[in-house]
Amino acid sequence: MPADRTIYAGVVLALLLTGCGTTAAPQPAAPTTRNTPPRPDPVTACAQQLTYWAEQDLRGAPDQGFDYQERGLTGAQADALADLVAQARTQGDALPPDWVAGQARERCVAIVDQPPNTGGSWP
Repeated sequence: MPADRTIYAGVVLALLLTGCGTTAAPQPAAPTTRNTPPRPDPVTACAQQLTYWAEQDLRGAPDQGFDYQERGLTGAQADALADLVAQARTQGDALPPDWVAGQARERCVAIVDQPPNTGGSWP
């Protein structure tokens, strides 16, 4: 092997060994602060869900084939949504702008006030 290649190989080997033998000092973790907004109350969260899905259904959005669970709804919310959409459709163009949101909120107050269902679950 010529001398130039031997020196080059030696320098590369030395650099590799030096680089592999050292470890970087651990950096202190930056403090993390989360500025997450508070969660909405259950009635507001429910009303937002029903309003969103009712508007999707009423505007004729492409059906993604979502069932109520994929939409993040409970059985009671799904029933309320189906009824709300059916009633909204009967009003047609006469539907007031805030009607869906108001009806969703009323229905969610009733849903949240219901005692939790503790029976009839899957085995």
